[in-house]
Amino acid sequence: MTEYIALQDEALLALLANNDNKAFETLYQRHAAELYQHAYKKFPAPHLLEDMIQEIFISLYKKRATLTGIKNAKAYLHGALRNRILNELRNSLLHEQHHQQLPVTTTAETDNTYDLKLLEQRFALALDKLTERSREIFLLSRRDHLSNKEIAQRLGISVKAVEKHMGKSLQVMRGEFKDYGLVIVLSAILYQ
Repeated sequence: MTEYIALQDEALLALLANNDNKAFETLYQRHAAELYQHAYKKFPAPHLLEDMIQEIFISLYKKRATLTGIKNAKAYLHGALRNRILNELRNSLLHEQHHQQLPVTTTAETDNTYDLKLLEQRFALALDKLTERSREIFLLSRRDHLSNKEIAQRLGISVKAVEKHMGKSLQVMRGEFKDYGLVIVLSAILYQ
């Protein structure tokens, strides 16, 4: 197994595409714990995270024959986990909305609606702190789920420019919502 540990991710993906289970095990051992630690800071739900990471690696294994185009396994896995978390949050919000549509209203539901309205107002103010281009890029990324490459193509700018605008936007948003957690805020506002 020592020889596998020395291999780069791209080589491991190529071996995995040829049904090499040791390459898969090496990728899992190399990335699973780091994925968990990174995601737990923003989404502290241990059991859900463990399940999501397992699902990501199962999906990776099922798609093994088509993975040769992936140049950065770490980025691919982080993106897949981010998407799983956002899907989970979206589903939770949909579930919450379904329950809010029930005719019985309690004080807690009224408080939640009021809190969400305040959060939306605060989000609008935070968006106003961004330049017009940064705001446009941020919303294309977070609301419309476009990749940096897709945004660059749509706006006729470079991917580096998109990354620069996203970096500035995320810095502003994290500063504005440090007491809530940016992932939770974006999920509550953009996916309702």
